[in-house]
Amino acid sequence: MNTKNNNNETTEFESEPAKSLIAEYQEAILKLVKSDSYTPMRTKEISRHLGLPKHARTNFQEAIKDLKRRHKIMKVRGSKWVLPDQGEHISGTLRVTRSGCGFLIPDDSSKDDVFIGEENLLNALDGDKVLISIDSPKGKGFRHYGTVQEIIERASPRFVAIITQEMTAEPEDIRNPYTYIIEEPPKDLKPETKVIFETTIYPDNIENPRGKVIEVLGPAGAPDTEIAAILASFNAPGDFPEEVKDEVYRLGDSNPFADKSNRLDLTEDITVTIDPETARDFDDALSITKNKDGTYKVGIHIADVSHFVRPAGIIDEEARSRSTSIYLPGRVIPMLPEELSNDLCSLRPQEERFTKSVFIDYSPEGEVLDYKIYRSVIKSTRRMTYPEVKHLLSDEDAGKAFEEKEILEVLVNLNELAQVLRHNRVEKGSLELNMAEYVIIFNENDEVIGMDPVEHDFSHQLVEEFMLAANISVARWCHENGLPVLHRIHESPTDEALEELAEFLTSSGYPFKPPLRRDRLQAILNTVKGKPEEHSINLSILKSFKQAVYGPDSNIGHFALNFPHYLHFTSPIRRYPDLYLHQALDAVFDAKGNKLPKKTHRHLETDIKDLIQLGIHTSGMERRAMKIEEGVKDFRKLELLQKSSEKDFDAVVTGIRKFGIFVEIKDYFVEGLLPRKMVENMGYSTKEVVPSRGKKNSNPERGFHLGQLVRVKVTKIDLSARSCQLRLMKVIN
Repeated sequence: MNTKNNNNETTEFESEPAKSLIAEYQEAILKLVKSDSYTPMRTKEISRHLGLPKHARTNFQEAIKDLKRRHKIMKVRGSKWVLPDQGEHISGTLRVTRSGCGFLIPDDSSKDDVFIGEENLLNALDGDKVLISIDSPKGKGFRHYGTVQEIIERASPRFVAIITQEMTAEPEDIRNPYTYIIEEPPKDLKPETKVIFETTIYPDNIENPRGKVIEVLGPAGAPDTEIAAILASFNAPGDFPEEVKDEVYRLGDSNPFADKSNRLDLTEDITVTIDPETARDFDDALSITKNKDGTYKVGIHIADVSHFVRPAGIIDEEARSRSTSIYLPGRVIPMLPEELSNDLCSLRPQEERFTKSVFIDYSPEGEVLDYKIYRSVIKSTRRMTYPEVKHLLSDEDAGKAFEEKEILEVLVNLNELAQVLRHNRVEKGSLELNMAEYVIIFNENDEVIGMDPVEHDFSHQLVEEFMLAANISVARWCHENGLPVLHRIHESPTDEALEELAEFLTSSGYPFKPPLRRDRLQAILNTVKGKPEEHSINLSILKSFKQAVYGPDSNIGHFALNFPHYLHFTSPIRRYPDLYLHQALDAVFDAKGNKLPKKTHRHLETDIKDLIQLGIHTSGMERRAMKIEEGVKDFRKLELLQKSSEKDFDAVVTGIRKFGIFVEIKDYFVEGLLPRKMVENMGYSTKEVVPSRGKKNSNPERGFHLGQLVRVKVTKIDLSARSCQLRLMKVIN
């Protein structure tokens, strides 16, 4: 049997088993659909065009179905078949906004996002994989408008819902607008309860979708319920599987530190760990020697987690799945079991622990003279905290009274060199953003009672500079030797983002024009320090940047830090890319000995496609962790605000939109919206104005500017909805 395609070429189908015939039919179908002269056809039209006999219909239908299942072809209006990117059709992931409209994030990253109106969503939900058709470009701000043609794959069927008075399930996420009928509700289920709900029938051409209650979380608004709801909505990991726990137990049951033959013995060196007071795992330690000629030798010692977590083992698979630890107020969801993170891999004082050490030689001016990377074993001399280091180095009397003079000398030398390195880094264009940080304070009953700001003082900078230095050194070695690992990639902002940032900064009273000048941007950051608008300006600059991601390309570098090569090496306890890097370095150590050579031609057998996918996965898990951390912190802040005896607060204008003014309550970092009507009723407008520095806003016709102080009243806090309603009382300046 012969068939002809659109290029007048003949394809011969031999008499073979059905599986082989299906593969041949698929090849012919794809060749036809990909041809330049192809116009969309229905199934029968393709069959006739290929000249297939009737007895081939079953195998041909299976070939079509399999191609559709694998997203090689798709059906569009008129039941005609095209390629996913043919005929102005695109596949991708749907993201629905809170307003009800959506955006398609194309599978092909080279394509632009596509706006989809609420009326064109075809019952698709946030996170669904969909196929859309591209409509004619229209409207300012969007390059393309689209319409969902087909839902390829539904997102996770599980979500958090609240039980209504009518005993139906309302999704907590307002982006899902449907009311779900509950199949076989639990006997004790009550209204105003939050649950984990699983869809059994989706909203496809029916009035109400259906589902079942998987787990009852508790009464809406209760702190334990709301925290559980946040974790469930992002599918946060729970307890470790039993087989992982068993494997960890076996590791600790032996004598894991007995064999030190292939390690540099640093147990007699003075090394210190410097961490927050509440830290439970210590994954980095520092040592330093200052020579008579003013040069330094710094040792950065990182917990050798890969000694215990071998590639493709069950602990490694679990760590890869989690990808990162998640830090919540008062607790941690760890990447590794605590027996590893808090014991075997933790650099606890006066206990031998395996490490990987980076030794860097510096000139008195802070220039790198040489560096070496070893497998090592250390015995941390002392555990230090940030407040302790700050006190010792800033209070002369405290330093004199401190009896461990050798440790004090190490701290003095570390701080001396760190400040030189920091100065050099900023001079070379590394940007220093100052985002407000704070810790949530609990009482003995685990009730939130306050918030303390975190001061990023020189004790923090001391540790930060040497962690950066270690990351840079290892990144340089991996780049020069072609070691396939995940680099920390931070691309330059787009021209559009810079233009929007320039407009924003200029309208806020800080003139800025593209192209990007790092010194000018840093000057603005320095100018706003301590001012009401500091947080807004820093946040706007941060939002103009692209998100940093993990990937195998070592040439892109890190834009914000202005490093040509950069990766994460220093936290293998809590970040999987660091752990993966340590495992890759082990392969070279095993081949070359204890010290990494300056040059090696050994290349690991790593599929670059697998490494790209690992980068996508770990980047996604990192973003998930950030959303969980922010969500829990935001809830705890609302909880604390609700407990306040005061109802009127000073707030700072953080955003200006036509529909209203966003403000952030000082000292609580809680953001709320002042609606346009409310603002206008007070005699103000929602226009953005260039601030008159040093002058009060006495003209009621004027609009607002970022950083402006206002007085607001908290009228309602809904812990279940995690929202705060405010009323404008007066404009302070």
